[in-house]
Amino acid sequence: MGKTLILLKESHYSLDPPTGKVLFRYREDISAKELPLVESRQVDERIPYQFLNPLQSLFFYEYEGGNALVCAPTSAGKSLIAHLFMRDKKGRKVYTAPTKSLVYEKAIELRRYYESIEVRTGESILESYKRVKAQVVVSTYEHLVYSLRNSADWVRDISCIVFDEIHQITKKWILEEAITYALDKDVQVLGLSATLPFYDELSRWIKAELLIYSEWRPVPLVREIKPLKDFKPVRIYKERDAQICAKLFSAMFELSKPDEQTLIFVPQKRLGWKLLELAKEERIGIMNKTTPFEHDDEREPEIAFHNADVPKEERQEIEKAFRDGKIKKLIATQTLAYGVNLPADRVIILVRMFNERGSQKIIPDTSDILQMEGRAGRLGIKEVGYSHLLTYGASTDKLSSAIEAFFQKTKDTSTVNFETLLLFVLLGFHYEGENYEKFLKKTYSYRNIKRSQLYKVVDFLLEKGYLKDNRLTDKAHYCIKSGLPPTKFEEFLRRKLLQMDTLATVRPLLHMKKFDTLYYFVEKGENFEEDDFYVSSKLTLCGNKCYEDNTHQFIFYTEGLTFKYPNISSPPGEFSYLGTDALHLIRMLTDLKKLGFWHLKDTDILRIAHSVKYGLTLEFAPLGGIKGIGHIRANLLKRVLMEEGVHPPALGSRVEDFLQTLEQTELKERLVEKLITDRKLEKERAKKEAETVLKILKNNKDGFLVDDKILLAFGLFKMGERAYRLKKSELVKELIWNLPSPSLQ
Repeated sequence: MGKTLILLKESHYSLDPPTGKVLFRYREDISAKELPLVESRQVDERIPYQFLNPLQSLFFYEYEGGNALVCAPTSAGKSLIAHLFMRDKKGRKVYTAPTKSLVYEKAIELRRYYESIEVRTGESILESYKRVKAQVVVSTYEHLVYSLRNSADWVRDISCIVFDEIHQITKKWILEEAITYALDKDVQVLGLSATLPFYDELSRWIKAELLIYSEWRPVPLVREIKPLKDFKPVRIYKERDAQICAKLFSAMFELSKPDEQTLIFVPQKRLGWKLLELAKEERIGIMNKTTPFEHDDEREPEIAFHNADVPKEERQEIEKAFRDGKIKKLIATQTLAYGVNLPADRVIILVRMFNERGSQKIIPDTSDILQMEGRAGRLGIKEVGYSHLLTYGASTDKLSSAIEAFFQKTKDTSTVNFETLLLFVLLGFHYEGENYEKFLKKTYSYRNIKRSQLYKVVDFLLEKGYLKDNRLTDKAHYCIKSGLPPTKFEEFLRRKLLQMDTLATVRPLLHMKKFDTLYYFVEKGENFEEDDFYVSSKLTLCGNKCYEDNTHQFIFYTEGLTFKYPNISSPPGEFSYLGTDALHLIRMLTDLKKLGFWHLKDTDILRIAHSVKYGLTLEFAPLGGIKGIGHIRANLLKRVLMEEGVHPPALGSRVEDFLQTLEQTELKERLVEKLITDRKLEKERAKKEAETVLKILKNNKDGFLVDDKILLAFGLFKMGERAYRLKKSELVKELIWNLPSPSLQ
């Protein structure tokens, strides 16, 4: 074990005037030591302030090489610590984080210090076909791991990896795989965390030469724990959730000042939506467009709700508005605590506490609470950050005790996730052959796995055909390459055997998606009971499995039933950004076809990808190829075509030919009629929307009914880099029309 240092809270840092000091002690000492701040020009002239802060200065003084772990509050300058760690190392440097938004944010910060940086998130399947030349790669955990498994060129000369949010090892097993690989290959590791309870234990596992735990915070935090019942409700309700939100609404305005940026964290999404609906009833302008309730708010927005249900583009607009100070109050779930950096002056956290089987449960858990509190405080703007923890269900003392006990916790490795262990055993065979246990001994969670548990997993893999003669079979290689858990692959095979609806069969392959948000937005609609019955009738053969993984909500989306719900302007949550998943699905389906697991035509694969991305039935999937059409408008066209008895357009056909077919109908009138009868729009608004659709069609006159990215991705899988050199029209002819392309010089 290397050095362990405690950075003391009495350390000081100021930007104006630029002053400060480092106060710290070694773990084994009781006396404090003092050091001056490091002048930035001594490290790198591109650093935009005169001195490194106390945490950065201490790392600069004490880091001498090897692995390291730094535990410090949010906004403590950990990005620069990553630069201090990476700067003198040869070979490729990697910075990895849990979310795409964090990856893009960190890439911007690191571009200050490195001339060449590439971002790898898996967001574009085309990344795999572009050679990495950059000195620094900023990547999501998942993309890094899939690149390691598939021996991508860019991972061969990695010298060091920075693991941001390393405490995610408790929730993201894929992070553990990446760290295990790095340790095994002697790739130097830096772990960064704001909330890591078992830092000593993790430090020993990664063989850290330096561990820094920071009690110092860039902006001091003032915490108050108070019962929610102390606040008078703004309105009287009978329903429990509404009662809670009525009190929280009052607290939101009593605790914050009008000029402050305030974050309000709620433990469940339904409370956030109820709070937003209450704001609407109180005539406060709300920014969200897609909500579970109908609203047509023309008032200047003052408040918004940020959570995974909000469509991606809408969420980005909300983030910008809060960052720019255009909205002062932002309701959020814990996803924001781990996402983009949105500092606030004040954080209000609603905490639910209850007893379950004799133990105290806290939602959000203490780790999430501390992460949320990390958003409080804007360095250089306000001298103090404020946190208000509002409890219901138990006394405030119990929450205070739970927070104090948090950093004494150890990681629970007694509970084994069967699905995760299946993949880890396969990875053991992948990396170590029949000595697969050697790989497990290197991991954090499974190094002490019981033989009985291990053999149960191996028996499953043998029985289902993933192992034969101590070797991986095609099924196993497919799961490793794609990241698909064997249990999900088995469910896919079961549905295929039952000859279920194609898209219901595909659902297990989209295993990273929960698809658990849609019904919350539609279940109050007047057509919901009828629509839900229709979806259920398509899933009769499947049984409970199709409800456990929310296949019913996925089918509701691909059938385009959302069109009849005017509160949905674009699909909520995960349904709003399935473009990347559609591209990965093309690769998965193409590999399934090659291995003989599913005999699909090329056009079948393309139709499935369009259906997933745009929420269309397979026969009308080509409508998604109209550039800019989107989910709701594509389903509007589908409904008009069905009513007029017009045959669905062919995949890859010319938009001009499609328009000529439509000219035989009174298209504008039919569009307006559908928008009024099915979508329940007012006549003038329906006319305006119909004109927008006609304009989109006209702008696409010279195009083809196939999505550009889907077509190119499929071309890359079929013909490699040659696809880059072909025009879209040539790709259409060769991949869809089966006509030879002109020879390339």
